[in-house]
Amino acid sequence: DTAPDLAGRLSPYRAGYTPAQRRGIEERLFSGDLLAVVSTNALELGIDVGALDVAMTVGYPGTVASLWQQWGRAGRGKSDSVALLIAGSDALEQFFVRHPQELLTRPVEAATVDPTNPFIHDRHLVAAAYERQLTEDDTRFFGPGLVEAAMRQTEAGTLRHQDGSWFVRGNDYPAGAISLRSSSSDQFTIVDEETGDIVGTQEAESAFSFLHPGAVYLHMGESYLVTTLDLEGRVAAVRRFFDSYYTQPRRQSSTEILACSLDAGFGPLRLFLGTVAVSSQVIAFQKKRTGSDEVLSVEELDLPVQHFVTEAVWFTVPLELIEERDLPRLPGGLHALEHALIALLPLLAMCDRWDIGGLSTPVHDQTELPTIFVHDGHPGGVGIARRGFHQFGSWLATARDLLRGCPCESGCPSCIQSPKCGNWNEPLDKDLALGLLDAVLS
Repeated sequence: DTAPDLAGRLSPYRAGYTPAQRRGIEERLFSGDLLAVVSTNALELGIDVGALDVAMTVGYPGTVASLWQQWGRAGRGKSDSVALLIAGSDALEQFFVRHPQELLTRPVEAATVDPTNPFIHDRHLVAAAYERQLTEDDTRFFGPGLVEAAMRQTEAGTLRHQDGSWFVRGNDYPAGAISLRSSSSDQFTIVDEETGDIVGTQEAESAFSFLHPGAVYLHMGESYLVTTLDLEGRVAAVRRFFDSYYTQPRRQSSTEILACSLDAGFGPLRLFLGTVAVSSQVIAFQKKRTGSDEVLSVEELDLPVQHFVTEAVWFTVPLELIEERDLPRLPGGLHALEHALIALLPLLAMCDRWDIGGLSTPVHDQTELPTIFVHDGHPGGVGIARRGFHQFGSWLATARDLLRGCPCESGCPSCIQSPKCGNWNEPLDKDLALGLLDAVLS
């Protein structure tokens, strides 16, 4: 049955909407005019939406803390409520389906943050200086890097130094410029070229993946086709789109080791933690038919290379661990293991797989060995990779449980296929990945 008269009482919601759009949806939900809202985690906390009857979470939100926050949106009144988790095919979600107590008894995660990361530290330093002038005595709050950071911001023109203190320049409210969605305030504005209306915004670090020319962009349940991307003006022009296909970007990435801060042996593996430079370029995209996922075409792109420096955990695999007959399968085995590790790192750190990146290669030009990197997806790093380094054994063991427990034969979205893979999940070899894990953990 259909109920077209109810269509106007349902609404989507996400952080990329304009403030006016968001406030209007919140007010209608609070008043009861809206019967339901389909939202990203933007509605998770910090907004009063009243007492709801049902909280239905589609897909694990990435952390236990987020799940309980979302479920806690229901049941605030006097009547009974229902909270549901609809698991998708994602590897971590299927792990929880097979091990529900791992989810329901898991404590809320400790927040993972690196307060010395200059991309985080410097912005909060300026925000603090707005409330009260800073002096060298404030190192007890901001650490020994206070003076160096304050001088950086003085040179950048956001602070001024006078008589041993630092003050904010101008009257703007610095905290208002700090993004809660990204460590960078750089973003693209999405404009409907036919009406001139602002459709939304997108963080610069992900704009090339979602707003490249030819991309199909989804906003408030409507599809748009990106016609142009103005890199200097930070504007993506779009128009309404009514065809039945979607797009997936292809990325080419490389990882350069800049420094190693920790290293250790783990069985036959050599494990490292350090600083890396990540370079990534969106080089193409494919059009896939909605519903069947049939590949309709592949089109090349010419976009700039994006660079950032972050923290990574990586390990090398000795060639003695690999049978000579398996060498041709090595790229797929390493790639599959990389995907499994990225999918499961949120079990150890307060993050989701979109906060993490990775690279696997049969021969890295610096290590000269088969190598897998897993890095923080944020410039400077926030401590996610560090958590993986210190809990490496349990990380690998959980990955083996995931691959062993998945009933598929050659790999699927529930174990080694990733929705964010820049290589379109090619090549992947589940059997070899499991064989490597067995050899290391035996």
